[in-house]
Amino acid sequence: MAGQPPSASTSVLIAGAGPTGLTAALELSRLGVAVRIVDRAERPSPESRALAVQARTLELLRVRGVGDRMLPLGNRAGSATLYAAGRRLASIELHRMPSEFNFILMLAQSETERLLTEQLARQGVKVERGVTVTTVRESAEGVDVTMRSSGADETVRASYVIAADGPHSTIRRALGLGFAGRTLPHNYVLADLHIDGDLPSDEVSIFLAANGFFAVFPMGGGRFRLMATDPGGVATDAGEVGLAHIQVLFDRVVHVPARLHSMNWSSRFRINSRHMKTLRKGRVFFGGDAAHVHSPAGGQGMNLGVQDMINLSWKLAMVLDGRAKTAVLDTYSPERLPVIRKVIGFTEIGTRVFNSTNRAVHEARIRMAPRALGRSRVQEAAAAMFGQLSADYRGGPFGAGDRVPDADGLYDELDLGALTLFTDDATARDATRRWDGAVTVRPGRDDGWLLVRPDGYLAARGDTGDIAALTDFLREWFVAPGDVGMADHTDAHKVT
Repeated sequence: MAGQPPSASTSVLIAGAGPTGLTAALELSRLGVAVRIVDRAERPSPESRALAVQARTLELLRVRGVGDRMLPLGNRAGSATLYAAGRRLASIELHRMPSEFNFILMLAQSETERLLTEQLARQGVKVERGVTVTTVRESAEGVDVTMRSSGADETVRASYVIAADGPHSTIRRALGLGFAGRTLPHNYVLADLHIDGDLPSDEVSIFLAANGFFAVFPMGGGRFRLMATDPGGVATDAGEVGLAHIQVLFDRVVHVPARLHSMNWSSRFRINSRHMKTLRKGRVFFGGDAAHVHSPAGGQGMNLGVQDMINLSWKLAMVLDGRAKTAVLDTYSPERLPVIRKVIGFTEIGTRVFNSTNRAVHEARIRMAPRALGRSRVQEAAAAMFGQLSADYRGGPFGAGDRVPDADGLYDELDLGALTLFTDDATARDATRRWDGAVTVRPGRDDGWLLVRPDGYLAARGDTGDIAALTDFLREWFVAPGDVGMADHTDAHKVT
């Protein structure tokens, strides 16, 4: 029964074992938090689905034991090139990204999930499959979640819940939260297949025409992901999207002769562009597709979800063990929502421009693309945006918010479970001793100090002798051991 008392407890219950939920489980368990992760599916999906792993995601996952395992399995695309009327218009030069990972890594989502799951298993956590969340009730003591598995119900009390259960999120609906947005008008077709033809294996190729749009994403070994508009309804009325339908869409837009074959899967879809107005309700946090969906243009979605969880997890861990004040959790939604809105905004613009079948719009994009992408400033901005390297938390409630580049191995020096103070200033080092456990000190700056968050963003900075700014920041957000009454929330459910 839904009203039965909890039969078990945990610090954090994660609903959904896609890349978002797996990242949350990986991060939290690595930081010593007791987690359970459940998924309604009986087994992982074998489909490639989300394909692009962006530079910022690779930067963050490398130091967490997964990024380096991804690299040899994926295919690198160093540019995104626009074609029209049988000629090359311009390329977005991804090598301009300000990152070691100045490319898009094409890797099937099924492989990303496998790598995350394997790392999670090494940390002692197993995904519980075939488990459906049925009710969610918050109380003063935590969140009571009833789940059904093999016909039996279990009620678990969690200190916090992370809803990563997809665009049709059961938890979002159970809490009566909206998912504002719209469905875009075009019909689309997706497919994974092989192509015999002279198509680049190291670039995303985007073909524009007045009667459609066709994008080709190289996965390596002659295999490609295709995405196309279907304005004439070539595949709309078919029971299934067949290889013959996709060949017709390809031939009418792409000027390169090619034979499509060996299709693994295909689908038709409409684009939903939606996001929640807040990513938190009480002790329940939302991330990934449960919180935001948008056009697949640019391969941004999965990366947003992974980065949602890397933002949230260290904050949860520090609150749960009493090193941070609960106000730190209030910063998750205000930091991530502006990033999400920007991604949704530019994917909608890109979708409208690239997919338009208006002849005047088509002529304008052919004329304007070479001019715009001929400017270095535009190239650098576009490359950084693709790689999610331009995302920051400036203007948010919690610190400076700039992305700190992973230069000269800096991320290898980060404490991924606490703030890291880079300084050679003895006064600054001494000032942080009260927050031992919340701050780790590293050498590296003789002109002041730099306080970096576990997610690679700047918390605060100051010149030599500017100690008040450092201590004021720490006093506002973190707990100094021995400060009576300062730890306004702790939790006993830690991994021992």
